[in-house]
Amino acid sequence: MTLKKENLKSELSACSDSNRIYLMDLHPDDFPQIVDLLNSEALANNYTKLFAKVPVKYAPSFINEGYICEAFIPKFYNGEEDAIFLGKYFDKKREQPENEALKEFQKMVEKPAGFKPTAIDPDYTLKPLGEDDTTDMVKVFKEVFETYPFPIFDPQFLIKSMREDGTRYFGAYKNSKLIAISSAECNDDKKNAEMTDFAVSPDHRGKRLAVHLLTFMEEELKKDGFKTFYTIARLHSLPMNKTFYNLGYKYSGTLTNNTQISGKIESMNVWYKNC
Repeated sequence: MTLKKENLKSELSACSDSNRIYLMDLHPDDFPQIVDLLNSEALANNYTKLFAKVPVKYAPSFINEGYICEAFIPKFYNGEEDAIFLGKYFDKKREQPENEALKEFQKMVEKPAGFKPTAIDPDYTLKPLGEDDTTDMVKVFKEVFETYPFPIFDPQFLIKSMREDGTRYFGAYKNSKLIAISSAECNDDKKNAEMTDFAVSPDHRGKRLAVHLLTFMEEELKKDGFKTFYTIARLHSLPMNKTFYNLGYKYSGTLTNNTQISGKIESMNVWYKNC
């Protein structure tokens, strides 16, 4: 049986900037034919990487087609089934790890977190964000990111992500001005959420706003029964990795040369926390 793109029930993202296809959510009806489809699409469009996040029970078929395990999250689906992050490379150079960045990251995870929680500066307030906030959100994103893998500089994209994709946004304010953002890409059916899109205006860094936003997100999502939180953090951003490390997330692997962000393709670290 041949699987055609127009018949897919799975969620895919094909990105020319990142030069890859990302299988974000595998529907059982598409398996195993989707393995061949992904390979065909990569070859037809000259993508240099395939990246798949799938229930671990489907991993053997992907591994048999040249994928390698890059990360793993236990109890990812509804607090029960494990997820595996798999990568397949069509370019030997892309497959090479970022040696120096990994050496610096190694030093970080060797040390104990040693984190002591502190109260947020009383000048700042946290709250969930909605459609009326998207214009201000774009201003913050543009301050922080030169480029991004998704069109977060477009208010209509942000609104669509809220309405259709289950993405929830959170913000930090000072004097009624939005100065920091984070988001949770929520899978309400499978009760997991990717904690992402952290952006803090340069003038307000050093206030641990990312820590406070992450804690606030966790508290809000736990109320709705979410069981697993995770992130895919830039290897080169040690402070962001440190934020998750400090708040009890576990490192589970590095996605080599995976995502275009701030003008170049970078490796990403996977962190998770089970509630």
